[in-house]
Amino acid sequence: MAAELTVVGLSHLTAPVEVRECLAKRPEEAGRLNSVLKEDCGLADCVSVATCSRFEVYSVVDEEGLARLKAGLTARAGRELGDLLYVHRGPEAVRHLFRVTSGLDSWIVGECEILAQVKTAYSDACAERTAVRAQHLAFQRALYIGKKVRSETRIVGGIASIGGAAAVLARRIFSDIAEKKVLVFGAGTMAESTVRHLCTKGVSGVWVANRSLDKAQALAKDLHGEALPLEEGFAKLDDADIVVVSTGAKDFLLDAARLRDAAARRGGRPLFLIDIALPRNVDPAAADAPGVYLYDLDDLRRIMSESLAKRKQDCEQAEALVVAEASEFWTTLNAPPRPASERPRTRDLARAAAAA
Repeated sequence: MAAELTVVGLSHLTAPVEVRECLAKRPEEAGRLNSVLKEDCGLADCVSVATCSRFEVYSVVDEEGLARLKAGLTARAGRELGDLLYVHRGPEAVRHLFRVTSGLDSWIVGECEILAQVKTAYSDACAERTAVRAQHLAFQRALYIGKKVRSETRIVGGIASIGGAAAVLARRIFSDIAEKKVLVFGAGTMAESTVRHLCTKGVSGVWVANRSLDKAQALAKDLHGEALPLEEGFAKLDDADIVVVSTGAKDFLLDAARLRDAAARRGGRPLFLIDIALPRNVDPAAADAPGVYLYDLDDLRRIMSESLAKRKQDCEQAEALVVAEASEFWTTLNAPPRPASERPRTRDLARAAAAA
């Protein structure tokens, strides 16, 4: 197969935090990540998008180049990635990039932070001179489409995640969650997603308790929180306001007796429990304790489904816009090249990226 624009990566949709952190950008790679990946993966060009929820590499490669890229990412991770990696080529790579900048592939559908992150990623590649024509055109168009989708549809706002549903419930229990403290049991993807959303609402502190302390430390660092051994986490039940529970425990991690005792010591202060584990980590009988508000995945998904149902038309409109724009762009990208004298210079493309 001939060389074509390709994206290889993983995201919160395909890989847990412990895998994503293996690929994450390292402090010493600031300002040179694309050059590092280009060399390590044997690429002729490279634009990388590295955020807390995704690590993607865009390059123009043939089948041999694709194999080198996947091998390079596996070596960087220090573990087999297998099906955790996704690969999109040609028009599908363009469509994926447009979905990313439009917020359709994000934790929260329509969120705007990803636009700034992609813009920075592209600007970095321009500064390192690792981008080529296909990437210049694709990323510039993607940034434009990201803004267009948000201005022409109503995908921004509403509840589009378990974390969003949890935040809505928290606001029903507390008049203001800005000064509330969050305690997390577990450090997996679901716990991370939920707590990350709560953190955007301005909670005052986060504790992460986990049997594996190193995993707790990784998540706590990302959230500017404090990591705790599991037993110390139990002691924080007296102080926390919101508790997110998502571990691999087969039995109840928090039984009714423990939570009744904690409720008695809290002096009537509400305790909001979000059990997003399967099997459940919190004894349903705990909901009978005074001041304890317990919600599980079914409760949260019900709220999320109601919100998404109201926004279904908006999401469908956004997806249709992305598909149409990606198809049109792919046709333009593969049109016969203009004479060299009519092509924009690299520094002009970099200026366009800065202005996007």
